[in-house]
Amino acid sequence: MNRPTIADHVAVMPRASAMRAVTLGVTDLDKALRLFRDTMGLRLESDREVSLERRHLWGLESQGGARLVELSCAGYATGRLRLLQLTPRAHVVARLDTQLGGPDSPLDIGPKAVDFYVRSPATDAWREMVAAGCIARSPPVRHVIGDVESEECVLFGPDGVPLLIMVGHRHPPSQMRAGSPHGKYSEVPTISVVAGDLAATRRFYGEGLGLAIGTDAETPAEFRDKVNELVGIPAGSRVHFLLYQQADEPSGKILLVHFGALSQRRLEGRMHPRHLGVALFHHETADLDGLHARLRGLDANVVAEPQQVDGERVMLVRGPNEELFEFTERQ
Repeated sequence: MNRPTIADHVAVMPRASAMRAVTLGVTDLDKALRLFRDTMGLRLESDREVSLERRHLWGLESQGGARLVELSCAGYATGRLRLLQLTPRAHVVARLDTQLGGPDSPLDIGPKAVDFYVRSPATDAWREMVAAGCIARSPPVRHVIGDVESEECVLFGPDGVPLLIMVGHRHPPSQMRAGSPHGKYSEVPTISVVAGDLAATRRFYGEGLGLAIGTDAETPAEFRDKVNELVGIPAGSRVHFLLYQQADEPSGKILLVHFGALSQRRLEGRMHPRHLGVALFHHETADLDGLHARLRGLDANVVAEPQQVDGERVMLVRGPNEELFEFTERQ
């Protein structure tokens, strides 16, 4: 009898998919649609009221209403954007940068920015976003991390949510869909999170979710100040990038950005559907009970145990860097 190998174990371990959608809480849904649908050209896929079952799961029982709009690029099922408006409207912001008069430093541990690919030159999209009402941190910055060369800029969109637009001058096919963007702006290829403990982050994403590492590198010294300017941190700061993804899917990636000892404060509980800005990451799995068992084995914070909601099995999990995940079982 042949004994199972490590490769066999990895092949059958419960895995999470790439991020199917990121939910952003907004105060004014129509205003947000003017940016994401009308200016950026994302396609409206659905517009509905959140069910009572899901409002209970998300801790929104006290809300009078919850309207959820879903947008895609060219119908892609991965990297979608969901906009959630509550009645009465939410007030707490997941991350409100000091540049906007908020209390939150770019170094704070927690959800960071939502990314989109644009065509070169990046300055064209940058000007368009500013004209649409976004506030820019800086003009586009060109830099290299490992074998990846990008031109990027950070802007603040509705309710101060950080948005990063980028041109992939040299991105591997595993991380950038061929021909991207397939509209004026792409689907969400990546979302960033400021990470605290890298060891705990590796356990959660690698051992827990079964995602693959795409990039694991520190910004070289010659590009350090450019990256520091891009993210709004002190010049000379060291930055480590750790990218996790579904091995066969270039979009829906999660980029963990580590600033070492510079990151001390956590945005505790800020990422939540009842708050504004980055509220929820949605992923799928073929085996929700298996994923639940693996995460429990790693002492992950399971916020809501697997349960039936809107005809599907769902659970909520809080990640090591204040992330909030909704995992649904693939039908």
